[in-house]
Amino acid sequence: MMRSSAVCFRVVLAFAIAVPFAPVSQLFAAPPTPAHWSVQHLPSRPVAPGAAFTVTLAAAVQPGWHLYALEEPEGGPLATEIGLQQGDPLTLLDVSEPDPARVPDPVTHSVAGVFLSDVNFTLKLRAPRTRPAADAVSHVLVRYQTCNDQVCLPPRTETVALPLKGLIR
Repeated sequence: MMRSSAVCFRVVLAFAIAVPFAPVSQLFAAPPTPAHWSVQHLPSRPVAPGAAFTVTLAAAVQPGWHLYALEEPEGGPLATEIGLQQGDPLTLLDVSEPDPARVPDPVTHSVAGVFLSDVNFTLKLRAPRTRPAADAVSHVLVRYQTCNDQVCLPPRTETVALPLKGLIR
């Protein structure tokens, strides 16, 4: 019995030495995030309580990656979704996007709307009827999926903070 254990140990050891290991930093590295989100183009002056205004939700997309449009065909890829956190002080009235590129999607066998580089979504929002607290923050939620020509990453939901200080008079 002792002899078979020693042989087994040698086989495992030889295999372990022969197989190249990834650096430990790669084994525990976070998945890539090819899209980074920010709120830009806030109104230049404070808006009146209850007034509508627009901001830009910008996606900086790394070269070689893409994300999908707001509307995709049924059975197609995961469309980008934009909303506000439940109970948010602002009201989301509308979301618009530039015209996406239309490309064949080999996975879903459909034509998908994609953004192959940075993209700006326009959010039409309504301010609350009463002035929010000085430290109030709105939370824009973005659910999206990024892909390149080899892999699609799992869908992600990002929260983008929009401080309301000085935004509403």
